[in-house]
Amino acid sequence: MPALRIITAFRRTLTAMVITAGLSAGAATANDQPIALVEFASFDCQFCQQMGQHHHSIEAAVDSAGLDYRYVPLPSHTRLAEAWRERAYYASRTIPGIADEARRAFLAAGATNVPLNELDAVLAHLELHLPQVRWNDFAEDHIDAPGSLEALERGVELARRAGLRSFPSFAVVSRSGVELLSLPADVDAKAQAVIDYLETL
Repeated sequence: MPALRIITAFRRTLTAMVITAGLSAGAATANDQPIALVEFASFDCQFCQQMGQHHHSIEAAVDSAGLDYRYVPLPSHTRLAEAWRERAYYASRTIPGIADEARRAFLAAGATNVPLNELDAVLAHLELHLPQVRWNDFAEDHIDAPGSLEALERGVELARRAGLRSFPSFAVVSRSGVELLSLPADVDAKAQAVIDYLETL
């Protein structure tokens, strides 16, 4: 199963440590108040691709709750330096209004098994789907640069701290830590559970 293979490969870089964020009902302190919702995903994961149809509703609920939303794609292999899709996505967040389109383009490529293993292939895919950006010029200073790799490494560390076990997963970040939300396995039910949680904040 693709999702299981992705997780198995990725977990070689992780430990199973879980950080408790202290979000139990009635026991929240200022440091325990949620400040962000994080979605861990893989562009190759069929369930993450299906979750894409719920992103608008989830992001609207995040906005209503007054939180930040972070989409954190992680690679299906362990060589982070060569994770060009993910590095391109993180770099795209520096261009206003582009990251969501880049996410959709990469999820669509994963759903149709378009091979995007090399930087040149990633840039060609982005040129095709987001022609408003001069990707070859952008790549030198932003994608094939330390900043995109550092952003990916921060995502890996956050996943390690959360104890990531499967894709897609959602976690709440507070000043005291990060905690995975306990959610149903079904994609539609999972998305609704996230929205329901956000509406309680």
